[in-house]
Amino acid sequence: MKSVHSGTARSGLTLIELLITLTILAIAGVLVSGSLTTGLRAWQSGMRHGREDLVARIVVERLSAQLRTAVEAMAVRENNPTIAFSAGEDSLRFVTVATDGGVPVQVSYALEGDGEERHLVYREYPWPDKDFFGASRPRREEKVPEVVGLSVSVKRSTDDPGGDDVDGNVVPEDWDPADQVLPASVTIDVDVAVAGEEEPRRHSVVVTPLMASEP
Repeated sequence: MKSVHSGTARSGLTLIELLITLTILAIAGVLVSGSLTTGLRAWQSGMRHGREDLVARIVVERLSAQLRTAVEAMAVRENNPTIAFSAGEDSLRFVTVATDGGVPVQVSYALEGDGEERHLVYREYPWPDKDFFGASRPRREEKVPEVVGLSVSVKRSTDDPGGDDVDGNVVPEDWDPADQVLPASVTIDVDVAVAGEEEPRRHSVVVTPLMASEP
């Protein structure tokens, strides 16, 4: 006896349904891929910016710590005794206490290079050094390519004003090596180049050396 089927049973998807499903999956894949790419780019950009700012903060914190433990050492310049502290517009050199042994060490920060290759260089020299203001051979050197700007300003004690500004506020005099003491305050601006930004970011700090005293 033959079995009788009432109608044709459907199995699987039709070609049109399959094409519609594949199209929807393709569109969803493009949207998800685009979101992931955008998120990845933002994450990578944030990582770059975070690293560059971190480098600047490390430089500022190390410089601050070294200045706070600066040593009021004496050196010789042109056969005349002077304080072992030198500050230029984009350089700083002084004697501080080394972190690895507590002995005095001479350190310097200076911008070197030209144009886009301009960067900060940190050096350590043994102390005492007969050629503090010369070009002694460093025992340690670090190049910091992220830091492209360094500005240094040194002042005497604020109790020894140099005059008044237009608003009548007391203006401290600039520090002079002839004072034979460390400056009362050191203002440092560090500029760090950030990828994707035209202008560098600035990190600033004002430090009072512990050994600073009245002129």
